Amino acid sequence: MIVGIIGAGLIGNKRFQVLIKSKTDSILAVADINEEKAKNLGELVGCAYFTDPHKVINNPKIDIVVVSTINKYLAPLSLAALKAGKHVLCEKPLGVSTTEIKRCIQAAEKNKLIYKAGYNHRFHPAIFRANQLIKQGKIGKITFIKASYGHGGRVGYEKEWRTQKRLSGGGELLDQGCHIIDLILWFTQKKVSKIHSSLSTQFWPIQPLEDNAFVLLELGDITASFHTSWVQWKNEFIFEVYGKRGYVKINGLGGSYGKETLIFGKRVPGKVPIEQIYHFDEPDNSWALEWVNFKQAIKNPQKLLSSGKESLEVMNIIKKIYNQ
Repeated sequence: MIVGIIGAGLIGNKRFQVLIKSKTDSILAVADINEEKAKNLGELVGCAYFTDPHKVINNPKIDIVVVSTINKYLAPLSLAALKAGKHVLCEKPLGVSTTEIKRCIQAAEKNKLIYKAGYNHRFHPAIFRANQLIKQGKIGKITFIKASYGHGGRVGYEKEWRTQKRLSGGGELLDQGCHIIDLILWFTQKKVSKIHSSLSTQFWPIQPLEDNAFVLLELGDITASFHTSWVQWKNEFIFEVYGKRGYVKINGLGGSYGKETLIFGKRVPGKVPIEQIYHFDEPDNSWALEWVNFKQAIKNPQKLLSSGKESLEVMNIIKKIYNQ
């Protein structure tokens, strides 16, 4: 299929790297408000590049638009692409408000198009395997989940777009917390019934945004707690799910977050649990696997993971936390 990319930053480049290896897709155009960034990607494959995203959206030859801009522009550009008849893969969190995400969902349904959120964490091998084990009943009924996700920013982080409310829509809860909430909903397949939270700004001068979020979610008889932080001086990703018969523990995402590891533990009454440990040493392939799922969903919408509707529920939870 013919693809256009809007947003040539870090994440747009990751999508670009997947696409240039695809045997079934080709990039026709790239757009970014920074002409140099657009040019750098465009010249790698000899495609057109623009500073005006609508030159990508309105190109009749393009079937798919990847939207990987800063949060403020995600929903408006996705909506324009959907109205133009394009399938859309939009990076998390899809926008800065539930209202604009709902408009995109409605446009996708009206035009019978796929509107997918870029939640690549579901496709990390340890996470995907853990989800399979739970679906197979290996740990029994889920009782609780706990998670931690964070990094320490970098020099000048307080000046980046992520820490500017008018551009990002939220702080660390929205930035990395959305990934954790998405995983909690995916693993449990339950609705959140109660929310308890504590948000704080401990280090970065970014008020009113938070650099730490402590959250406890009640999903019926399952409790999920997590902490996300921009003051986690050593990068960390931990996601643990406990059930009546065992548990799964995921540590790391590769790269600066450390080797990706999955521990599958079986409860043995009165004894130490029996553990199987899986190491995933391969380079991060989650972006490529997510693209495969997106393409599968265009042929069969039932296969879609991280739909617009699922991601709207993540945003609903985040907005409730911000309003507490």
